Amino acid sequence: MVIYQEFKELQGVSSPVHWAMGMFDGLHLGHAGVIAAAVEGAARDGGIPAVLTFRTHPLARVRPESVPPAIMAADAEKFALLEELGVKMVLTLEFSSRLASMSPEEFIKELCSSCRVAEIAVGEDWHFGRGRAGDVGTLRLLASRYEFRVTAVPPILRDGERVSSTRIRKAVRAADFLQAGEMLGRPYRWKGTVIHGRQLGRLLNYPTANMKPGSGVQPPHGVYAVRARVKGAEYGGVANLGVRPTVEGAGGELLLETHLFGEPGDIYGEEMEVEPLRFLRAEAKFPSLDELKNQLALDAAYAAEVLKRGK
Repeated sequence: MVIYQEFKELQGVSSPVHWAMGMFDGLHLGHAGVIAAAVEGAARDGGIPAVLTFRTHPLARVRPESVPPAIMAADAEKFALLEELGVKMVLTLEFSSRLASMSPEEFIKELCSSCRVAEIAVGEDWHFGRGRAGDVGTLRLLASRYEFRVTAVPPILRDGERVSSTRIRKAVRAADFLQAGEMLGRPYRWKGTVIHGRQLGRLLNYPTANMKPGSGVQPPHGVYAVRARVKGAEYGGVANLGVRPTVEGAGGELLLETHLFGEPGDIYGEEMEVEPLRFLRAEAKFPSLDELKNQLALDAAYAAEVLKRGK
């Protein structure tokens, strides 16, 4: 998959392009439907299935305090999922003041001047251009002028409501991982590199693989039964998401500390993904390390039972 960052970089693309357009925060089922329309159009009519998206949320320029936390904080993860969905090319634009000032027609004209646009697929509620003035109706008018096809994809419904990034954030914050996963089309999970910690878990007979959980939306601080994957193997485990108040006070760095059931060996520096299955308890400050150690034993036993029962 080829990744571009500016319109002018598209000028070397000779094949017609079938674009899926959107912020695609989280790449949930609704987003996947829009992308599938572009992929199917390219397969049917010939051309390149592509995604046009943004490196920063458009709200960051006009109302930065309103920018929602990302569901998928790492671009690498988003690009990997786009490739799995069949996308061959991505244009990821910076939402600059110039881009924000473009009228709907100026935006489409620049795109059509940069490459051969065969199709633009969007969600039915897609808006674009200065002040979000353009909608699907605007896009259809421009399509007749610039000679491309428009595909407007209806929303995906779950429990009678539209699948949306807002609903997914709400589910994650409530630790409702089943609902979040159903809307994402895959499990909610943390991904990151295993880093060195203070080795306290090892002293308490509960060694942990530590990682930074990222800057995206997070569930409540606390203890979770989890399933983890590292170095091609899968493990059950128990994880704590939080700031470790017993040893760090209230100002500790947010970390995910995962005790794996099994013997993973040396995994420092390895990429690990951790899927939370059930929230077990809130993070708490204990009067002593002995009491913390006793609680860790209870947490591990509880998590093992959850895993045995299958969530």
